[in-house]
Amino acid sequence: MLRKYILFTLLVTFITQADLFAQTKDAVKKESKKDYGKSFFEKDSIHVIRINFTQCSFWDSLTLNKKMMDSLELNNYLQANVIIDNKKFYSTGVRFKGESSYEFYPGKKKPFRIKFNKFIKGQDFHGIEELNLTNNFKDPSMMREKIYLDMMNSEGLPAPRATYAKVYLNDKYWGLYLVNESIDKVFLETRFKSSAGNLFQGEPQANFVYIGNEPMKYWNRYVLKNNTKKNDWTDLVKFIRLINDTISTPDEYTKKLESAFNLDKCLRAWAINNIIGNIDAYNMFYPHNFFIYHDTVTSKWQWISLDGNYSFAAWNPVMPLHQLENLDILVPDSVPYKQARPLLEKTLGENKIIQRRYLSIMNELLRKHFSEEIINQKIDSLSLRIRVSVYADVNKMYSNTDFDTNISNTVGDPLDPGNFIPGLKSFLNARRNSVEKQIEELNKQLSN
Repeated sequence: MLRKYILFTLLVTFITQADLFAQTKDAVKKESKKDYGKSFFEKDSIHVIRINFTQCSFWDSLTLNKKMMDSLELNNYLQANVIIDNKKFYSTGVRFKGESSYEFYPGKKKPFRIKFNKFIKGQDFHGIEELNLTNNFKDPSMMREKIYLDMMNSEGLPAPRATYAKVYLNDKYWGLYLVNESIDKVFLETRFKSSAGNLFQGEPQANFVYIGNEPMKYWNRYVLKNNTKKNDWTDLVKFIRLINDTISTPDEYTKKLESAFNLDKCLRAWAINNIIGNIDAYNMFYPHNFFIYHDTVTSKWQWISLDGNYSFAAWNPVMPLHQLENLDILVPDSVPYKQARPLLEKTLGENKIIQRRYLSIMNELLRKHFSEEIINQKIDSLSLRIRVSVYADVNKMYSNTDFDTNISNTVGDPLDPGNFIPGLKSFLNARRNSVEKQIEELNKQLSN
């Protein structure tokens, strides 16, 4: 009897260990299959994201957490179960995010951030730790940021990927959201092969003006997003000092800048900002909405673009439509921001070597992305994909009529700054004509 019991015990142990080995093998195989969102972001169909809260007063808790984050800088998350395309994630962290898109969006379609590993260590979505759900603020077409980010990524520029999802809160359809990834450790490792370097967010007004060698002087202009325990800002100060060099010749300045900075990719991102009218960007109206990363692999600073919801000149406080369509392609004039922006001024403002390179990039982008046939096909394809979901979205900021109108035509009074939103097709048609004429004229000037 004892012998049978021992044999039975050994058999159970063997089966258990075999099962654990199989589970471990499956887990390793599953880990190796992580595509870091490739299948999710490249899928043409609209995803479905269900966020289920168990708290009765979850909305009040989310609101309170947002107030604490804004006033005390405390990122408190609420627990929720999240289902993405029928794949379940338990005890994820969810919170409100955003500034204008949160404060000034009418109704309850607020932007969210989902943090998969907030309460369960190691939990992720295809290797991604965070997703942002943005509400397409100030965009009747709901396509501005999607087109902008797609264009950045198609050019191989570091920028978040984006896709669409129908979002449900406790089984109630909350609306159509744009889903994009965060600029975090996973983003850095997938784009630059390392996350060891310093990552700075260009907030609140990161103009690259040199104000001395003391790092603390820059603390209220930039935000260090990683390596906070070390808190070493000396590399940023050194880079800013280089940008503000007033001694070198244009050729020497260009070589020095390129030795420390991925200039060509930055110029390409700036060119897209300018052509597409992404006005809330460093080289356009305001010096924010970007990150810079000190890439430890190449030892160069990298420009990271994001936040394109104001593309196609969606909002501006000072200009009528005609003036926006004809903005200067180098350094836009009459902009609201009046302080110095040396990285812009010492490159596109006065360096003819860099100006020529930038104009060549602009010409290339116009052919690849902004011909009437190519961009209109992109707009029509996207509008067809999302139309049914937009119509069903009762929490959206604009009406169904505004959605259909804004694909081609301006909503609001084009002569009243701040009270119109240009049509996607009409704006780009006028903008393209203006850019082409300016390139031709500037090339003539630079050749003399």
